[in-house]
Amino acid sequence: MSKQLRPILVLVTICALAGVLLGAVHQLTDPVITAAEERMAEETYAALVPEAASFEEVPCDVEGCVAALNALDASGNRLGVIIVAQAKGYGGEVPLAIAFDESGSTLSVKTMPNEETPGLGSRISDDSYIGQYVGLPAEPVGEDSVDLISGATISSKAALTAFNRAVEAYEEVR
Repeated sequence: MSKQLRPILVLVTICALAGVLLGAVHQLTDPVITAAEERMAEETYAALVPEAASFEEVPCDVEGCVAALNALDASGNRLGVIIVAQAKGYGGEVPLAIAFDESGSTLSVKTMPNEETPGLGSRISDDSYIGQYVGLPAEPVGEDSVDLISGATISSKAALTAFNRAVEAYEEVR
């Protein structure tokens, strides 16, 4: 019986030790990863509205809205609204960060990190695609109003859906 029990105990011990070590590594790296993600988000917001001195989160209940923020100047006056919205693409969620000015015009658009197919679906990040949303009013956009990417239709439709969700979120928080 001891010959059969010994390998089981060794494997259980190894698994338990590996679990403890993985947990410890997670505890050590999680704050660093979270801080890096927050820094990247802040850099994205600052790139969307460079004249903003700070950003203030506001609540938003729109489906697909990941974040809604007021972009504020040094005096606390609102310069615009930043919405981060996402929709399901080919490789996962496709998040867009979109800045709207006070009149409801799209100031700028940036794609956030995503898992779309490199070289194909990732082309939604190209200025030739994402740039076509800049200047549009904060109104829903149909497929016939933008150029979708041939061969990456799912990704470009996801970006379009994310933009429309951002418009809906803007209407809620403005």
